[in-house]
Amino acid sequence: MESFKSDIQKQIDTIPEGKIFTFSDLVFPRTKFANVAVILSNLAKTNKLARIEKGAYYKPKQSNLGLGTLPVYQDEQLNYLTNKLNGYVTGGYIYNKMSLTEQVPAIITIAVHYPVRAFKFKKLSVECVKAYVDTPNDNETLFLVRILDAIKDIKHIPGTSPQSAYDKIFNLHILSLTSPSLKKLVSLSTHYPPRVRKVLSDMLYKNNKNDLADRLVGTICPTTHFNLSYQTA
Repeated sequence: MESFKSDIQKQIDTIPEGKIFTFSDLVFPRTKFANVAVILSNLAKTNKLARIEKGAYYKPKQSNLGLGTLPVYQDEQLNYLTNKLNGYVTGGYIYNKMSLTEQVPAIITIAVHYPVRAFKFKKLSVECVKAYVDTPNDNETLFLVRILDAIKDIKHIPGTSPQSAYDKIFNLHILSLTSPSLKKLVSLSTHYPPRVRKVLSDMLYKNNKNDLADRLVGTICPTTHFNLSYQTA
C-alpha cells in the first residue's frame, strides 16, 4: 500500500501548482479507485491539496508576498469547466477579449451540446448556450467559431450597437483572416442559423470575396427575410 501511495504522490508532484486535476489525470488500476480517493482526501485534510468540488483537486500555490494560499486562477477554472462540460467559453467574456465590447460580464457563457442549467462554480456565475459545432480542438477553429458566435449575437453584445458590433467584427477580425481561414469560416457557418450566414455573406461581399459569399447565399432559402440592423457600406 505504501508503494502505491508513493506512486500516486509522485504523479501528483508532476502536476503544476494551481492546476485542477481529477481522478482521470492519475494512472492507477480501477480496482484501486477507493484507495486513491482516500489518499486524495487525506492530502486535502493536511492542506497539501485543496478540494474544489467532488473528485477535483489542486495543489495550493503559496503567495510570494506572504499572503498565504492563492486561489485558483479564473482561466484555470474555465479550463476545468469547459473540459468537464465538453464545451468552450463564448459570450460577453470572449467578446470583451475580442475588443467587441468594453463591458466585462458578470456571467460566464459556455457553449455546450446538451442542456445545462445555469450554475455557480466557486465565485463564477455560469450559463450554458447551444453549441452549433463540435467543440473545437485547435486554436484557429476556436477563434473562427467565436467569430460566428459574435455574429449570431450581434444584436445582443452588451455595451455596443449592432452596427458597431458589425463594423468591429468585420474590421478587427474578418479582414485579418487568410483565404484558407475564410473558407473554413464559411464551412463552419453552414451549421449556424441562416441569419448568421446572411451577415457573414454581407461581410464577404464587402471584402470582395464574392465566390465565398455566393456559396453562402446559396444555402439560404430565397424567400427568407431578415431584420438587419446594420449598414454594409
